[in-house]
Amino acid sequence: MATLYALRGPDKGCTFQTGDDHVIIGRLSDQVQLTDDSVSRQHAELHRTNGSWTISDHNSSNGTFLNGRRIFGPTPLQDGDQIKLGASILVFSGHASVERVDGPQKIRDLVDIDSEPAPGGSAILSAIAASDDSVILHPPESADQATAGSVMYQLAEMMGTVGGIDAFLERLADLVFAHLTVDCLVILMPDASTGQMVPRAVRFRTRQRRDRPRINTSQTIISHVRTRREGILCANAMTDNRFAVDGSQDSIHRLGLRSVICVPIIAHDEVLGVLHVDCSMSHHTYTQEHLRLAIAIGRMAGLVIENARLLEERVRHERLAATGEAVAHLSHEIRNILQGLRSGADVIESGLARDRVPMIRTGWGIIRRGIDRAVVLATNMLTFSKERAPRRQMTQLNQIVVDAVADAQAPADEKSVMLLTELDDVPAISTDPHGVQQVVGNLLLNAIDAVPSGSGRVNVHTHYDPDAAAAILVVTDNGPGIEAKHRDLIFEPFFSTKGHAGTGLGLAAARKIVQELDGRIEVDGLAGEGAVFRVILPDLERSRSDSERTHGGAAPSN
Repeated sequence: MATLYALRGPDKGCTFQTGDDHVIIGRLSDQVQLTDDSVSRQHAELHRTNGSWTISDHNSSNGTFLNGRRIFGPTPLQDGDQIKLGASILVFSGHASVERVDGPQKIRDLVDIDSEPAPGGSAILSAIAASDDSVILHPPESADQATAGSVMYQLAEMMGTVGGIDAFLERLADLVFAHLTVDCLVILMPDASTGQMVPRAVRFRTRQRRDRPRINTSQTIISHVRTRREGILCANAMTDNRFAVDGSQDSIHRLGLRSVICVPIIAHDEVLGVLHVDCSMSHHTYTQEHLRLAIAIGRMAGLVIENARLLEERVRHERLAATGEAVAHLSHEIRNILQGLRSGADVIESGLARDRVPMIRTGWGIIRRGIDRAVVLATNMLTFSKERAPRRQMTQLNQIVVDAVADAQAPADEKSVMLLTELDDVPAISTDPHGVQQVVGNLLLNAIDAVPSGSGRVNVHTHYDPDAAAAILVVTDNGPGIEAKHRDLIFEPFFSTKGHAGTGLGLAAARKIVQELDGRIEVDGLAGEGAVFRVILPDLERSRSDSERTHGGAAPSN
């Protein structure tokens, strides 16, 4: 059975399972159907042969990526691999009997952390301190040692590549479950408010979903691992006074005859969590080598979590710094807009007092321009700060240009700037009309601001490139051009050569929209020779159709 867990994208949190040997992933798939618009109708295929899984791309427009690398042919899959299709990331598991539970409350409901003492027996068969030396494993001379090397290598690869602690814990659980003999696995982390250990990821092995067990762990074992900072191997067929509470034994006996390993997830002597695995002693018993490997996993996992926390802290500080910079830049623009509105209001009041309609009209014109500036500023702020999925539909680019030029005519007339258009025959393309209209509007306003009053000229040209299956928009002006030192900065947020007259968000928002549409925006022109902005918008539907015709009937329809 193939299991795919949606880690990112519109279907985030969904789990897809199928027992078929051939599995299609895509928007129109009957097996793994995604709602992500950037995913093709039949984007990729999973194939199982002799129990092993491979993945191949189905000539999709955006390609298929496995653990960050694009695949170009059938590629083997391992449990815990991440598959990226469009804006979605799926985590793969090919083990038929592994079940995962999603959601904090569902996980907590499934796990019992027993604390009541009860008669019974348990024994620590081995305990190893989770020191730095515990990550040193023997050379791979046996199958188990080779497995240990593979696990540690995969953990090392996760350093700096996981998308947050929760995502890493899920991948860690899949990795351990895939490489060790485990019936039940629980990863516990301290609750931020209470400090109590709570389950964050679980795995268990069942034949049928209705057989889902309740997973029992021992509070005494967890406390022992946390306080002593050592991993333990225990079996509850014997007796050990270290698990005694007031002369009685802990509830570990409720686990039945099971072999248990519990190790700390630790970094620099700080216990960040606990990894607890167990299996029935009827078919497997853990050894000291298994314990040593689990401790090494706990040490490495602690480093990965610590690194993820440091990255999150760095991102938080950078976000705070960016917020401060944004407030500093935007406050000037907002103040200018408010001053314009106040000036317009003063003119209107003066016209009302004197009963002079022309003066009232002049004041209203000032207020209207201030409102327009506020709308543009708010739109660019929302575009730049919010992740959005393009809403594609068949769109006439020339009509968008005509509407954008009409909207920009008023500010152009105020500066006596000439707006010219050269619109070639461009077929309808699949794109986001609202996003493209904002891009064209921002480029026009940027060009109008740049050209001189009275002699300024802005030209908008559109054409279609059939070889690239893309619509091209070119905005040219006769302004001062762009200095070489500013060429790489003009698309950065809040960078502006206009001083307090500009926000530096217009071009940044335009580039963001174009990139979301899988296109690109280019700039040309030397200082003193005007500027040329070129927007390339790919027609994904036409390029997909061309690909299908190229491959003939053998290629699936995406």
